[in-house]
Amino acid sequence: MRSPRATLALLAGLFLFDILVNLPGFVPSSPVASLLVPSIDLLVIAAACMGIAQAGERARMPLRIALSVLALFLVACSAGLRFGLDAGARLFGGGAFPQVAAGWAVSFVLLAAAGAASFFLSGLLVGGLQQPISRSILLLVVCLAAVLQVVSGRRLFTASVIPRLIALVGSQAR
Repeated sequence: MRSPRATLALLAGLFLFDILVNLPGFVPSSPVASLLVPSIDLLVIAAACMGIAQAGERARMPLRIALSVLALFLVACSAGLRFGLDAGARLFGGGAFPQVAAGWAVSFVLLAAAGAASFFLSGLLVGGLQQPISRSILLLVVCLAAVLQVVSGRRLFTASVIPRLIALVGSQAR
C-alpha cells in the first residue's frame, strides 16, 4: 500500500518541482516546453532529495529546509538573470518610492511562496524516495536520459543557472 502512494508522490514532486524551477524561464509562445523540459537544476534537487531520503528522521527537516533555500536561490537567480536583478524595483514602473516599495513587496511575497512550495515539494520527493527501489529506478531513468542526450545530440535537459551565475560573478570580480 505504501509503494503506489510513494510512487505517486515522487512523480507529482518531480513534475511540480520541474515547473517551479522552470517558471522564471516561462515563454508564452511555447508554454509546455518552457515549463516541462527538465533542467540540470532539477537533477541537482532530485539528487539532494535522494540523500535526504536516506538520512535519519531527525536530520530530514533541517535538510529539507536547506534544500528549499537552495531551490529558492536557484529560482531567484534564474529570474534575476532573465528579468534583471532590479526587477522588483521596476515591477510597477519604478520611479516613485511607493511603486518601488510595492514592487519589492510583491517580489518578496512571490519568493516566499516559492520557498514554501519548494519545502512542500521536497517533502513529496523525499517521501517518494524512501524506498530503495524508487531511488534506483529514478537514478536509472536519469542515467539513461543523460546517455541518450549525449548519444543522440538532442537536448533532453535544459542548462543549469549555476554556470551563468559563476560566469557573472567571475566577470564582476575582474
